[in-house]
Amino acid sequence: MRAQADRVLGGALVALAAGVVWHAQSLEVAFAADPVGPKAFPTVVALAMGACGILLLLRAGTVWEKAERVLPGLAAAAAMAAYALLLAPLGFITASALLCLVIALAFSATILQAVVTSLVTAPLLWLLLDRVLDLPLPAGPLGF
Repeated sequence: MRAQADRVLGGALVALAAGVVWHAQSLEVAFAADPVGPKAFPTVVALAMGACGILLLLRAGTVWEKAERVLPGLAAAAAMAAYALLLAPLGFITASALLCLVIALAFSATILQAVVTSLVTAPLLWLLLDRVLDLPLPAGPLGF
């Protein structure tokens, strides 16, 4: 039964990745835009997602070996859904820090480890995406 769950999840990831790649190719590049354009990022993410799906299809082992490992995965999924809803109102850094905090705690980090990780990861991601890659990110009420 668990091997079948891996195959279903792997197939779903491959199908979703194919859909993302197909949709990404339809994104139009504005005049004088970045030479890479808006197609590259979703395509790279979809390729990584598709590779993970293929690994699940080939592995077809257990998804979760123990039932108590289901809760962290559900907490991470809920945190990502909340992140999508809170990104614009809270801004990138605040929402990303909260996401990192919840995911770190869900996967057995201590409170100190989770706080430090979230306080370091969110600003570094902002620097990478906003300053290095020049992607527009929601500022939120704090202005960054």
